[in-house]
Formats: sequence, structure tokens, C-alpha cells
Amino acid sequence: MQAWRQGRKAVEAALKRSADTGRRRLIGGLRCFFNGPVAAPPENRAFLERPIAIIAIFLALSLFVMWTADYPLAVWMKSFPGQLRGMAKWISGLGTGLLVLSSSGALLIFTLLAPAHHVRKSVRTGADFVASAAAYVFLAVAGGGIADSLAKNMIGRARPQLLQTNGAFSFRPFSFHADFASFPSGHSATAGAMAMSLALVFPRLRPVFMPVGVLICLSRQWLGAHWASDTLMGWGVGVAFALWLAHLFARRRLLFAYDSSGRLRPGDHYKTILAVLRALLRRVPMIGNRAIPAAKACPSDADLASPILEIRS
Repeated sequence: MQAWRQGRKAVEAALKRSADTGRRRLIGGLRCFFNGPVAAPPENRAFLERPIAIIAIFLALSLFVMWTADYPLAVWMKSFPGQLRGMAKWISGLGTGLLVLSSSGALLIFTLLAPAHHVRKSVRTGADFVASAAAYVFLAVAGGGIADSLAKNMIGRARPQLLQTNGAFSFRPFSFHADFASFPSGHSATAGAMAMSLALVFPRLRPVFMPVGVLICLSRQWLGAHWASDTLMGWGVGVAFALWLAHLFARRRLLFAYDSSGRLRPGDHYKTILAVLRALLRRVPMIGNRAIPAAKACPSDADLASPILEIRS
């Protein structure tokens, strides 16, 4: 009985230290983001990585498709083989973002609470990078979905299911009804935010993330839930939000930086993610050690003197 009480006290003490560690690291990260120095964006920032440019391009494309191709594409999509609708429904389910949100959220909590004491400084720095990456992906996906939800409820376009009664150009702004929340597509916005945020963090896997995101958009048309213009604009909203957030991180030298051509690139630490996670996992079972030191330091003004960072391939 005495041993059980001692073990319980040890576990409670370890949990308290982990909570204190997470609180310190979270406060430190928020302080770096909101109160740390902010660098000016480079003058040669890539045009196709500017959120305003993305919104303008996809808005023009969406309006063109809405006027010329929405109706014939919707009719053609009705001929989609019924036996494949199950697959389309499964692919569409990925557009909710629950898998990415839960994974990135769990990883963020783990890196904040994991006992990173008694490990090399490089591992602690890498843990900060992993936490920043998880926070970025989580905020990009959640924020992109929220922004799209506000937009489509304000616009109030009728869904394809109401074609016979309302036509292809029926709008009821601010109706806040699911039948009139078609443009832009929420699943497509989430898919765009997921694909772009993950592609920025893991650039070598861009050929995987982007096609999966496009498939999610197409699945919404196959199921008759959205017009083609809805998915186009939704994708643009998600991509633009992910890029906007990435620029906020890059100007604070968190997670991203700019290369010599003004394009966003992940910092040099992205290659150490797996090594950092392995190191942290080895520390998790330890109980009774001293608490982790205070939170990380923010980049200094000297670090932000030049927002350009040469990235090695």
C-alpha cells in the first residue's frame, strides 16, 4: 500500500511538471509570435506565393467556370459510376480535416509536454521546430476552414441538388442554411489548406499532398455536393490562407524563411523531425527528474536583419 502511494505521488508530480513545462513552452511560443521582432517581407517575394494573387486568380477562374462550365460539368458528373461512389465518399471524408487536425494537435501537445530535459540543446531546438510545424499545420487547416465557412454562408449559393428548382445561379446571401452554402466549397478549402501547409513543411512530399487535395475537390463534384466553380474557389481560399500564415511565421523566423528568389522554404531543421521525436520518446517514461528549463528564446533583431535565408537543397 505504501509503495502504491509513493508511485501515485511520483506520477502526480511528473504530470504536474509536464503541465508546467507545457505552460512555459506555450507562453514562450506565443510571446515569440506576438511580441517578438518582425522582419519586413522581401521585395522579390514570389508572385504565386502572395495570398492576394492566389485569391484573385482563383476568383477569376471560378467566375469563368461558373458562367461557362458549371452546368455541363454537373450533368456529366451525374454519369459517375455508382459503384465508385463509395470511394468518392471516402475521399471526400478526408476533406473534413479531422485526421490532420487531430494528428497535428496531438503532436503539438506531445512536443509541449514531453520531458526534453537532459537532452542535447540541438534536440530541444528541434522540439521547438516540431511544435512550430504542428501549430502551423493545425492553424492553417482550422483557419482555412473557418474563413471559407464565413464566406460561403455570406454568399449563399444554392447547391447542385437544387438545380431543378433554383437553377445554377441562385443566391441567398446570409441565409446560413446548408442548402445555400455551396460557394466556395468548405471541403475544398480544407483540402487546399492541408495540401499547401503540408507541402510547405515537407517540400519533397509535395507531389503526394497536392494530388490528394485535388482528388478531395473532385470527389465533392462526383457526389453532387458542389459545382466545379465552388471547388476551385474553395481550393484557392485554403491555399491562400496557408500561404498567408506561412508568411507570418517566416517574417518571425519561425519554421520558414525566404530563399534568394523570395520563395518560402522550410528552415534547415525540418530534416531532424524524426530524430527529435525519437529522442523525446526515449524521455517520456522518465519520472522524478528535474523540470525542463524556461521556454525558448525568440529570434533577436539581429537574426531578423535580413529576411533572406539561403536554403540548401
